Amino acid sequence: MLAFVRGIVFAGAMLLGVGSAAAQSAVPSDNWSVSITTGNTFQTIQTANNTRRALTIQNNNASDSCYLDVTGVVSAGNTTATSVTTKGGTITAAKASVLLQPGQAYTRYYPYTDSGPIVGTCATAGDSLYVAIQ
Repeated sequence: MLAFVRGIVFAGAMLLGVGSAAAQSAVPSDNWSVSITTGNTFQTIQTANNTRRALTIQNNNASDSCYLDVTGVVSAGNTTATSVTTKGGTITAAKASVLLQPGQAYTRYYPYTDSGPIVGTCATAGDSLYVAIQ
């Protein structure tokens, strides 16, 4: 009888995954951090990629703001004043982008990671954006 009870407990534990040898491993992040070459001019951070699992982009600057676009509306080479067309009409690239204040981050996780090109800029050449992609 005791062996029967142990068998039931063991089978239940296996169904629940207790004592299972299969473990999940962490997916490493790739560092795509960039230094801005020309202030207020968008540059490519990463081309379109439909395999992103997570995305974090942080403004590393103490005083300058940065702009980020992950939708494909803003192209590399556009300035913050360039007119772009969105579903809502024609606006500047800065208004069509995510504004990152100093130290602020933009983070998305699967299934909410955009697969389009990622472009960004900051106010001054030499400013930087921390970018981690999984």
